[in-house]
Amino acid sequence: MIVVLTTRSHSYTHRDLAKERRLDLRLESYDVAFRRRRVPAATYIFTDLDRLGYFELELAARLYRQLRRAGLTTLNDPARVSQRFKLLRQLKSGGINDFNVWSLNDVDMPDRYPVFLRTASAHRGVLTGLLENHDALERAVAAAVDQGIPERELLAVEYCAEPVEPGLFRKLSVYRVGERMISATCVHDRQWVAKMGVEGIASPELYEDELRIVRDNPHGETLRQVFSMANIDYGRADFALVRGRLQVYEINTNPLIKAPQSHPVKERVQSYAIVHDRLVDAFAELDGTSSARHADISLDPSAQPGLRSWLAADRSWRP
Repeated sequence: MIVVLTTRSHSYTHRDLAKERRLDLRLESYDVAFRRRRVPAATYIFTDLDRLGYFELELAARLYRQLRRAGLTTLNDPARVSQRFKLLRQLKSGGINDFNVWSLNDVDMPDRYPVFLRTASAHRGVLTGLLENHDALERAVAAAVDQGIPERELLAVEYCAEPVEPGLFRKLSVYRVGERMISATCVHDRQWVAKMGVEGIASPELYEDELRIVRDNPHGETLRQVFSMANIDYGRADFALVRGRLQVYEINTNPLIKAPQSHPVKERVQSYAIVHDRLVDAFAELDGTSSARHADISLDPSAQPGLRSWLAADRSWRP
């Protein structure tokens, strides 16, 4: 059995995978998991770490350690995972990324432009277009704070992208599932923020190239280093090639995994099928056997008043 832990409102990311007949995969919210005293023997995958509040993140890290002490397999230690700001700084200092990032909660400000604003947590996309200088950045920060976005959440990220064809940008992705590295299909978009993509804009040559990438996984070993740097055992890294160099934008610990879809281009259909089959195989490898049916745990929040209050509260609402 595999248990994927998510925030309550973001379990949809793995629902298609939970329907896969080759897997015994179950979804559980942190709200439920934090209140358990006995859990089924399973492999536990901790996701959505950037969406957790402080006490939730600490409880998740304590739960992770309880499961480890019980002899269960666990992926993504909540206390060690590098989240967006730290990871991007690590990638810049490690010579993997050419672009930098600045926290607007620090005294340091960008020394290279253009930049754009985004938040350190969650996956809401960018907050601004490209900001060409310090004055434009200050105005954008003030506008974001006026809207109620906490300043400590604001990041200025240096622009680093280039079109794969005139007027067309491409985002690539690689999954890590335990020790397996799996190339995903690409996102093609007319704007540099290639998040969801635009259907029908990619050329046949790009779909053929995508199929090659999915089959050969040419970036897998480089991305393995990035995942290891971030202490992430499960997730999806999003990146692009800029001036021939790989540039990593983020690692999502709760990536959307959908069943193969229809598409008018046969190469894209082939790519969907390959990615899905490899993901299912990788999850199946995580589903180890255990002689025990259950494991006893206790988060014991009594030593931490804040944690005790959190557990006692009625948390029926989720943002």
